[in-house]
Amino acid sequence: MSATSYRQKYRVLLAEDDEINQQIVMAFLASAPHIELTVVGDGRSALEAALGSKYDLMLFDHNMPHITGDRVIRYLRSGNSSNAATPVVRFTADADRAEVKSRDGLIDAVLPKPLKAETFLTTIESILRRD
Repeated sequence: MSATSYRQKYRVLLAEDDEINQQIVMAFLASAPHIELTVVGDGRSALEAALGSKYDLMLFDHNMPHITGDRVIRYLRSGNSSNAATPVVRFTADADRAEVKSRDGLIDAVLPKPLKAETFLTTIESILRRD
């Protein structure tokens, strides 16, 4: 991931209630100066952030307090939100391998927990470069 190959900053929203997982994602992205990360800790805060700002990518935990990641995603996709078409990566402890889905669906990729740096970075970089 060469910073010189990027001409813009990408705005990324991380919605994750587990502080350790938040720190893991922040550590993975520490070497990515082209990514500006916003971190929230529950579904309600994720929805508020996504309704208030435009993001290039949203990373959602599946199980979060107040509102699940899937419900937030469905709400954003169904409305006139500025993030209605923003790519989404979902984290879940229920998956055993990474799965990249088509852009037509609600979710662009599913990453299993625990997160692995190489899989995480490869997935988000490939999604950010699609546009």
